[in-house]
Amino acid sequence: MPKNFENKFHHNKDFLDSIVNDYPDQFFDWKVTIQFYCGLHKSYTVLLTQGYSIENRHKLNIENLSKIKKSISQNIFKLYKYSRQSRYEGFITQEHMERFNKINFSSGRVILKQVESECCEFYPVTV
Repeated sequence: MPKNFENKFHHNKDFLDSIVNDYPDQFFDWKVTIQFYCGLHKSYTVLLTQGYSIENRHKLNIENLSKIKKSISQNIFKLYKYSRQSRYEGFITQEHMERFNKINFSSGRVILKQVESECCEFYPVTV
């Protein structure tokens, strides 16, 4: 079953790479949201290989990740926070939201690489 989530990770990552390449200066709200789902699906491989089930609430999955490796949990929470902010919070002006989303996307790139690397400690995948 972890393989299903690894496949979802790659599917989302391919889509993220496509919109980054095709629209380098647009759609940062979606890019940030996709980063979260990439990280989330990757982290599910860790939960499953460590004997946890996937819960219906992100908060519970993040809490379970912290029992396995706190840094993965913290990074998934950051991506979650960025995703929530891009979709639901802080609509001061469109210009400001674009700026926040662009910053969060840049930060999210680093975080997602960390998540991917750390998750491979538990579920190694050769690409």
